Amino acid sequence: MRSRRIKKQIWLSEEEDYIMKCNSEAVGMNASDYIRHLIVGYKPKEKPPEQFYEDIKGIRKIGNNINQIARMANAKKVIDVPHLKKEIDKLDELIVDMKNKYLRPDK
Repeated sequence: MRSRRIKKQIWLSEEEDYIMKCNSEAVGMNASDYIRHLIVGYKPKEKPPEQFYEDIKGIRKIGNNINQIARMANAKKVIDVPHLKKEIDKLDELIVDMKNKYLRPDK
């Protein structure tokens, strides 16, 4: 059964329709979802570029490597410090790169 039973029909100008389509596509939603979010007070954020998701995969890979190092250190009671430092440095570098790409304003 449908949770939304009330249908509303609205009239838009061509410009308003274009703006709505552009805005809803930018956030990865259809027009209905976008409008419902706006009605309840949410301003949807634009969908990040594909590179963002690739960067997240990179973070997960580094995290898995650090976890494997930690497991071996726990099992053998010895830690491979150079390998651990290399992975931590890669993680730090990726975090700085992501901040520069996604958070810092463009010049």
